Amino acid sequence: MVDARILHTTAALREAILRLAAGRPVSEITVADVTRAAGINRATFYSHAVSPGSLLADVLTPELDHIRDEDSEARRAAAERGADRDELAAITRRGINAVVEHVVTHREIYVRALPDPDDGSLHRLLVEHFTLSSAIHIRELDPASRPDLLDDVAAGFVAQGFVGAIEAWLAGPRRSRKALVDTITLSFPAWWS
Repeated sequence: MVDARILHTTAALREAILRLAAGRPVSEITVADVTRAAGINRATFYSHAVSPGSLLADVLTPELDHIRDEDSEARRAAAERGADRDELAAITRRGINAVVEHVVTHREIYVRALPDPDDGSLHRLLVEHFTLSSAIHIRELDPASRPDLLDDVAAGFVAQGFVGAIEAWLAGPRRSRKALVDTITLSFPAWWS
């Protein structure tokens, strides 16, 4: 059983970093800002995180992991049923839509953190997350239709493109989520589904 104080501290840190990061770039948030907002001391902060940027990444990662887990499960179930290309494309679209919803939920954070030249923790988080997600997806492709490619290079290519699309959408004029999902979906390689 987890100590109630740890749960309280974790919740206070989560709320503090999300609130602070929604107001300014993570590179401008100090440990003192977080400890003050969370009502904890520095030693307690450092027992949970190494920096405000790493704390923010730790808070957002479980949401992204949940999306990846749901996508992988849907793909496994579809493969067992012998799903056709249209069903697999629909699964891809649902996964992309879930990521876009995550970004929209934390829009104020991503708008400030992704282009932050002084702290790339959130950019790295997304690239690493999507690289792993892409590598898993590539490994699970039907060998009969899978092209001969370098898995790590293809995964990196897809991940960087996905993050770049999110960054461009956030930096540009307000456009619909559907337009972003449509554009990302259409930008995936033909062999992806």
